[in-house]
Parts: sequence; structure tokens; C-alpha cells
Amino acid sequence: MANKYIDTSILDRAMHFAIDAHANTERRGKGFPYSVHLMEAVEIASTITSDQEILAATALHDTVEDTDVTVEQLRKEFGDRIAKLVEYESDKFANGFSERDSWTDRKKAGLVRLANSPYDAKVVAMGDKLSNMRAIARDYERIGDELWKIFHAPNGKSDHDWRYRELAVALFDLAGTPAYREFVTLLEKTFGQKDFGEPVKINLEDYERSGEGFNAESYNHKGGRTMIKLYAEPVSSELPLRELRTAMNVFRMGLPTPMPGRFVTDGKRYGCEFSRVVDKKSFARAISENPDSMERFATEFARMSKQLHSTVCNPAIFPSVVDITSKAIENESFFTDSEKKKIIDFVKSVPQVMTCLHGDLHIGNILTSSNGTLWIDLGDFCYGNPLFDLGMTYWVSKCNLPETTLRLYHINSEKMQEVWEIFLREYYGTDDPEKLAEYEKQIRPFAALKMIYFGVIKPHEEFIRENLLR
Repeated sequence: MANKYIDTSILDRAMHFAIDAHANTERRGKGFPYSVHLMEAVEIASTITSDQEILAATALHDTVEDTDVTVEQLRKEFGDRIAKLVEYESDKFANGFSERDSWTDRKKAGLVRLANSPYDAKVVAMGDKLSNMRAIARDYERIGDELWKIFHAPNGKSDHDWRYRELAVALFDLAGTPAYREFVTLLEKTFGQKDFGEPVKINLEDYERSGEGFNAESYNHKGGRTMIKLYAEPVSSELPLRELRTAMNVFRMGLPTPMPGRFVTDGKRYGCEFSRVVDKKSFARAISENPDSMERFATEFARMSKQLHSTVCNPAIFPSVVDITSKAIENESFFTDSEKKKIIDFVKSVPQVMTCLHGDLHIGNILTSSNGTLWIDLGDFCYGNPLFDLGMTYWVSKCNLPETTLRLYHINSEKMQEVWEIFLREYYGTDDPEKLAEYEKQIRPFAALKMIYFGVIKPHEEFIRENLLR
């Protein structure tokens, strides 16, 4: 069967032009032609876009930086858009800096320019930077710190560590792409894992409020590809920091979740930044807007939950659900010491398994988008018996007050219970009413445990006592 026809004429011309411009030039320290890097950069960019002008600019991205070619020549040969995209990628045009300025000053100016560049220019940059990062990771594994001697950076590895981490920030608009995920993975493999440091002050006027949860509000950056989650004012900085660190570890595992960004504050509240999934909807919102989609989303929720619960979790990175639940019970003043002991004894009697748990499993914490299904709100991610997760789902589906259900999940209690019934059937793979009733009976104590863990005891005291203390 013949391949599908695509007009590649402008990319073909750009590739020929770039190869000629870089003719007889070696990729620094590699022993192979520079044009190999250009082809790899184009291949990387093509995983993000099929726009032929962006791919052509990727092929040409180093012509102005490293050869005698000028932007004017590119504009005449390929048009203004391609020339402009190449110009964004060149340090020569970063706020008037040139080769006469220091390496550090030029790179700082280039980073500012890249961070403020349009999305298309960042795609070009990602092709270049990921190709570079691949080469650095390979060579560092092969020759270690000898690698840094071939570069111009005055302080060796520390300069490159700083620069590539700042590149990850500047290119954060691409965080939803496999190329960005690979870039971050290789960066951390070479330079170590990310530390979120002190909170970055943000201006809320740059954001639009987009939703609310139990103890936080979300905001989308105006015209941008990031969002922030700000916790309520009494919440300490430790909670968003924990969520960021946990989300980053989940991201590293390869589980589907938005890329974590910065630790932020608006001056009063602390929060987390994430890559924005522009066309996303929570399963709860999707069902509320189209009730006929309930079966599809409840079934997908069950499938994703089973997949999560079949994923082995690393106990050196994530906490045990038994430990964090026991600690929450110990710190709760609502119960007597004997009641606490009875509940903790039950928690510790649950068969231990090493599978991943979301920790806050419900249809508000799973997104649908054109890029697939994503888990969000991962601050309570841990490992243990899936019954703890199912308890959370049972609680929000069957025990919440009607006004709470409508406010948080945008559907009424009757619809939420229908979602639960579909979910339970699909999760356990049975329509047998007696078996499903038995599963619910097994899950109810874990719903009571989640009520204690999240400190929502008083409205559910009777349920908790009935399922844990009688």
C-alpha cells in the first residue's frame, strides 16, 4: 500500500539548505556530521506537530547561530514565519547579547527570550534541547565529569545543571508532550531530582478562577498553558509541597498525570503549579454536562482504577496507607484511647499489598482530554490494599450530603450513586447482586476510615461507629 501523500517541499528545502550550511562540520566531540543533530531535532519536533514550517525551522535552527547564514537570507528563502522561529532560537538575538558577552549572560538572556516566546518557537527549541539532552545523558554515563571539559561553560557541570533546569521551566508549555517528559527524565538522570525550594510569588491578576475542591481553588493562567491549585488560607505550605513532590514521583513512574511545575504563593495561600490540560474536563464535569455519557465514564473510571491498583509501588518513595491512616487516627481527639486502638487494630489487620493507591479516588480527580485520561490531585498517593481507595469512592458516592455532592461533583446524589453502581460492577467484573452487596459490605469500613483520615467525622459519626466500632 502506498504511503499517504504529504507536501514536504518546504521541509525538504530547509533540510538541504541546513545540511549545506553545516557541511563539513562535526557535532562537537561526537565524531559524526552536525546534520545528524538537525535530523534528530526535526524527528523530535514531529512528535509534537506536523506543521511543515515549524519542522523546517527546526532543521534550520542553528544556521544563524553557527554559520554565516543571516535571518534576512532565511526570510528571503523561506518566509517571515520560519525566519522568526529561527531567530527566537538564536542566542545572538537575545536582548542584544552577542558572542562578546559571557556564557552566563548570554544563556540567561536566551532563557528569558525562550520563556516569553510563542508556543511554535518552543516546539523548535524542544527539538534542539532534547537532542542535546540525549547526547549529554549518553556521554555523561560513558565518561562522567570529563564531559564538561568540551563545553564553554565556566563552571562545568553546575552551569549546565542550572541551564537545563531553567530550560525545563522555559519550555513548561510543552509539559503535556512525550518529548518534554523525556527531557525531564534525562535531566534528572544526569543532574539529580528536582527540589521545589522556596515558593514563587504569583500575581492572581494573571489567572482566571476555574474551579474549587474540598480545600483548594484552581486557576488557569490567562492565555497560558499552566494552572495553579491554591490551598485555603489556614493550610500550611507542607500540604502543597507534599503534593508537588508526590506528583513528581508519580510523573517519574510514567503514570498519566499533568507535569508538576513550581511551588507558588499569592502572598496568603500556598499552592502548586501544573501543566494545563487545555481541553480537559473531570469525569464529574463531563457526566454533569452529558448525562448520557455516564456509563462510558464510570466504566473508564473503573478500568483506570484497576490499572492503577495493579501497578507495583515503590515503598522507598511513597508512604504506606496503613501508616498514614494509623497516624491520622492516633492524632484524632474525637475518639477515646480504646476506640482508637480498636480502629488501628483493624487497619493493621488488613492484608498488605504493594500496589499504588490514589488516596483520594473519585470522579473529580480524573480528567478526560484529547491527550487521554489523567490522574490529578495526587497529594495522598500511597501504597497498600485497594480497599482503602474504594472506601473513598464509596464515601463520596453514597454518604455525602446532597448539597456537597452537587457542589463538588456537579451531579445530584441519585446520579452519583448510579456512577458507583456502574463502577462497582465494572471494577469487580460481575452483575451478581449478592456478590456486589458483599463487596459493598467489605468496603464500608474503609469509607469510614477515609472520613477519619480527612477529618470529616461529625457528619458521619453514626456511619463510622456502625462500621468500625460495633
